[in-house]
Amino acid sequence: MKKILFFLHFTKIGGAELIAMQYIEGLIKNGYTVDLIVDYNMGKDGNTFEHAIPKEANFQYVKSERISKFIYKLRTLGKKNILFNIPLLFAIKFFDFYYYNTKIKSLINRNNYDLSITFFQFLPSHITKFKHMKHFIWLHGSVNQMFSGKKALLKNSFGKKLNLYDKVFTIAEEMKDEVINLYPFINKNKIELLYNPFDFESIKSKANQTTNLSSDEINLLKDNYFCTVTRLDENQKDLTTLIESYKILLTKNQITEKLYIIGDGIDKVKLQNLVESYGLNKSILFLGKKTNPFVWMQNSKAFILSSKFEGLPTVLIEAMILEKFVISSNCKTGPCEILDNGKCGDLFEIGDVKELSNLLLKTTIDSQHIINKVVNSKNHIEKFKKENIIENLIKILEEKR
Repeated sequence: MKKILFFLHFTKIGGAELIAMQYIEGLIKNGYTVDLIVDYNMGKDGNTFEHAIPKEANFQYVKSERISKFIYKLRTLGKKNILFNIPLLFAIKFFDFYYYNTKIKSLINRNNYDLSITFFQFLPSHITKFKHMKHFIWLHGSVNQMFSGKKALLKNSFGKKLNLYDKVFTIAEEMKDEVINLYPFINKNKIELLYNPFDFESIKSKANQTTNLSSDEINLLKDNYFCTVTRLDENQKDLTTLIESYKILLTKNQITEKLYIIGDGIDKVKLQNLVESYGLNKSILFLGKKTNPFVWMQNSKAFILSSKFEGLPTVLIEAMILEKFVISSNCKTGPCEILDNGKCGDLFEIGDVKELSNLLLKTTIDSQHIINKVVNSKNHIEKFKKENIIENLIKILEEKR
């Protein structure tokens, strides 16, 4: 069986990290040897998903904790002041090159790898210099969105980077079409569509686990609420639209449902201040990161995603697995495909506060609407089952070069 070098960016809690663990576990169960290298070491408090790495995977971090935190600090500052992006870019390039030559190169030379999997599009491509092995890369978002505005100047060089790999995996049909249209110089046979794998039984099981919850959390679960699970980053997630929509609904229609926001991020304080300015602290609750968000999704009245852009938003599929009614922005890419053009949930235009407010209201007065969409979703989400996805990946792995 093949030996695989799996390259991941973080081990913090996130959709891509969760999916990576599903792949690693599936590959090991099918007889593959997997060595995992993680680019950034964010320390004990930051490596929150390290516990999920399969024990059978040989695992190490690439960058030191000190260097990782230094780069991450520059990244955070760069989101507030673009001038910090200059030293950020220099630091990333320098340390990527340094650690490739001092750690990754020797690791590959010591091991007879058949294949590398780069599971995040912005990880360095140095490993493609090793021509004795195949190289795969995953895209987790829309290229047009990644390189919008001034970043558009980098779009063509990104395509050249993708072309260094033997396979380019996209996680949504719309994303695959976009890559084909943007980069005609990349052989179409290189570009694959492979949906993210989901462990349906594990998600359903975790959704019923309440033993580790405090009494206060148990009481919150008993309440009537809408829910979102997301990173608190307004550049992408647009929670302001959700908060504004909920405010309209609460003031005009006097609903009893609360809004639970689960997650953490750089804009947490900003969003909390917005909620406080509206006097909605008792109605909109910031619950922070949860290692088991499924129990909160399971007990919600509806799950909402308000993003400006996505790749294939895992939380939508997870909510549908739990047979929850879903409302999502019609952003690129993924939501329209996941919700089957609105047959399996409701879609609203990005940033449309009034439309989202009306859809939220509909969940409180039209139960048959919810039932119909949830029923439609049951068969539609079968294509995201882990067993089917892993089987398709193995077929591609075994293809001759």
